[in-house]
Amino acid sequence: MFRPHAAHWFHLLVIREELPQTLALLASQQGIELEIRTEESHKLLSEEIADYLNHFQQLSRQFHAHWPEARHEALPRFYAHKQNHDNPQDVLAKALEALEQWRLEAEPLIQRLDEERARLADLTLYEELARQLLTHPQAALLDLAALREKKGNWLQVALFFLPEPLPATTIPSLLLCPISGENSHFLLASGTAEDMLTLSEQVASAKGRALSLPYWPAGRSAQILPELKERLDASRQKMQRLQQALHIIHRRYDIPEHLQAVARLQWFFSAIERVQSGPWLVRLSGWTDQNDSNLINHLFHQAGLHALLDLSEPPANVQPPTILVNPWWAKPFELFARLLGMPGQHEVDPSPLLALIAPLLFGYMFADVGQGILLTVIGLLLRKPLAISWLLISGGLSATFFGLLFGSLFCREDLLPAIWLHPTQHPLPVLAAPLFLGVLLILTGLILDGVSHYWRGHLEQWWLRQSSILLLYLGAMIGLLHPVGWILAAAALAWFLLGNRLAGDSWLTLLGHLAHLLESSLQLAVNSLSFARVGAFALAHAGLSQAVVTMADLTGHPLGAFLVLLLGNLLIMLLEGLVVSVQTTRLILFEFFVRFLRGEGRPFRPLTPPPGWLFQG
Repeated sequence: MFRPHAAHWFHLLVIREELPQTLALLASQQGIELEIRTEESHKLLSEEIADYLNHFQQLSRQFHAHWPEARHEALPRFYAHKQNHDNPQDVLAKALEALEQWRLEAEPLIQRLDEERARLADLTLYEELARQLLTHPQAALLDLAALREKKGNWLQVALFFLPEPLPATTIPSLLLCPISGENSHFLLASGTAEDMLTLSEQVASAKGRALSLPYWPAGRSAQILPELKERLDASRQKMQRLQQALHIIHRRYDIPEHLQAVARLQWFFSAIERVQSGPWLVRLSGWTDQNDSNLINHLFHQAGLHALLDLSEPPANVQPPTILVNPWWAKPFELFARLLGMPGQHEVDPSPLLALIAPLLFGYMFADVGQGILLTVIGLLLRKPLAISWLLISGGLSATFFGLLFGSLFCREDLLPAIWLHPTQHPLPVLAAPLFLGVLLILTGLILDGVSHYWRGHLEQWWLRQSSILLLYLGAMIGLLHPVGWILAAAALAWFLLGNRLAGDSWLTLLGHLAHLLESSLQLAVNSLSFARVGAFALAHAGLSQAVVTMADLTGHPLGAFLVLLLGNLLIMLLEGLVVSVQTTRLILFEFFVRFLRGEGRPFRPLTPPPGWLFQG
């Protein structure tokens, strides 16, 4: 659990025609990362296939919005009814032929559909404009149907639509009549041709446009509104008929299946560009998170594929990816380790420890029963859409626990008895407790550094050169409480000199090591004192809570006191929740991780599954 695993190197031998299906199966059912050595392979993507794919991209840019969704097929059924695997070049040629035939028949219909869609959008705006004119004071004087007439030579009139009201214009000679509603804004303007051109540019920069009102009937708003509704209904019905006709053309040329086939091939060629290939067989290599090749080969057999996967030793001078193996409750805390880089296979993965340390630090600084319960509820509500929701849940539970110790409930300390103490009444113990925790964390980090050296086979070097730093720090911390600690510190200093001497260093080199020891000791002292900020933020949280309660009591009215408490608690949760999260992350990264974590590994990046397939099993 604490030691990352190295991914396993595999060789895959597969029939050339079945390569896309085999790769899709592996990507969907197993974690694999391809690493094909370019010096031992050749390009799989021929010029003819590249031309086919470029042609498809051109069609996609033009007609993608009008294409249906790709058809989904369950993988075992796909292989059961399709034993002969088509050549990718033939699949692309067949798909492009069908798409070209579809384009010839569907393009005029799509043009009519786009025109009707634009007409429907205009009619929707006109209906909104007519509704706004019902309550406009100058509605009786406006004849918008006249805007369809030819513009004058000197004075011009135009109507503009704007997503937001236009800021004050710098054209004083214009006559402007704004017509604004809740969602849409219109502007009726009159002026010279030059002024109107300038106004049009301002409207365009505000993402608005001019309306020509080709469908606006003559008459007042109350009279034309029913007619606009009829035209809207007719336009919607026409849109529906056009879309149904387009769906018929989709089915006639089996467009969903062809789009599915091209999508699979696009995924395949983007995932793998080079292979070791002969006339009939293809050889791939890479990394997998599976340690039993028999399970994968059995999967090939079930799918009816002729492929064989073999696990072997990786090539020389190739670094395998690192896979973190943690239980479900520790996986969200892998985020912290990845901030400094991926732990290598000879480094300690601190995620299980962080599942205790991070909530402990957060809850101590954010101690409140009510706020902790709310944070827990928010985490539970977001557990599906938010992958790191367990961080919120664990932090909320910890805040609830420390809220019980401090007797704080929604900022009030007079509703619950404090199991331990009230922070504002006993600040010194609140400041001292995190220092003790900080010492334990730093000692743990130094011990984990020794574990990493042991996994690398360098335990003797760590014992001779660096164990004395651990003993010196431990002795100094004990010495603050009992004189025996300074005896241990003196013994550690003597062991530092003797250990480095036994490691082969000269006496002159030892002077440089002593300077390094002094620097490390100062860093350890500063790191230890940094944990005092945990207690300081706990006191700040208690002080801010007390200020909110005092402001609520000063209102002198129950409703006012309730509103002040509500807003105060929300402010504390947003502001202090962010600050405390940042401080927790900082302490973990720069006071704990720096003792043992180097981030020497590289993450395992498994191949993503192909689009549009549903896989069973």
